[in-house]
Amino acid sequence: MAGSPGTRMDGWLFWGLCFLTTTTGVLDATSFLDLGRTFTANMTGNVLLLAFSLTGTALGGGSDSQGFVIALIGFVVGAMVGAAAAGRRGRTAHLHLGLALEIVAVTGALVVSLTGSVQSTDRRDVVVGLLAFAMGAQNALVRRMILSEANTTVLTTSLGSLAADLVAIGGRPPRAGRRVATVACIFVGAVIGALLQRHGVGWPLGLALVLVVLAGWALSSAGWPAPEE
Repeated sequence: MAGSPGTRMDGWLFWGLCFLTTTTGVLDATSFLDLGRTFTANMTGNVLLLAFSLTGTALGGGSDSQGFVIALIGFVVGAMVGAAAAGRRGRTAHLHLGLALEIVAVTGALVVSLTGSVQSTDRRDVVVGLLAFAMGAQNALVRRMILSEANTTVLTTSLGSLAADLVAIGGRPPRAGRRVATVACIFVGAVIGALLQRHGVGWPLGLALVLVVLAGWALSSAGWPAPEE
C-alpha cells in the first residue's frame, strides 16, 4: 500500500487494530480475574503487583510473585521473537509471521485451559506465559507497522497524549478518534472478557483467538504487510 506509514489508516487497518486492541482487553480481564491477578499485556501493572507481593502484602485471588515474573518474561520474549519475525525496519515487513506467533500462543493457551483446571498453579502459569508471549508478539508487530499513535496494549500514552493535546492545541487534537477508539476497544474487550470468564477461561480465550484471526484478515485487506520503506 502506497503512502507514508502515518497515512495508512484506512478502514480495514482501523478495524484490524481495533480487533487487536479488543483482544488485549479480553485477555487482561481473563488473566486478572481468573489467572492469579496477573496481566498479560499491562506490564506496568505486573511490575507494581510484583513489588507489592515482595513486601508481603496479601493480594488475594491466588496471586503470587511467580505468576508476575512469568508474565513479564513471557511478554519480553514474545516481543523479541515477534520483532524478529516481523522483520527489521527498512525492509519488507512480515506481519503475518508475527500474527501467526500470536495465534499459535493463544491456541496453545486455549488447549491447556480446556484439558485441565487452570486453578492448578503449574497449568495456570503455562497459560499466563503463553498469553503474555502472545501480547508481546502483538506489541512488536504493531510497533513494526510504524503508525503514529497506534498502540494496542497500553492506554497510558493514548490518554496522556489526548489530554495534553486538548490543552496544548486548544481544539480537536490530531488522531483523536484513533486514541479514543483505543480506549473504547480495550474497555469493551475487558467487559466482554469479564463476563465470559464467569463461564470458564476457554470462552474468552476462544474469543481472543477469533479476534486475532479477524485482525489478520482485516490487516491483509488493508494491504499489509507493508512494502519496503
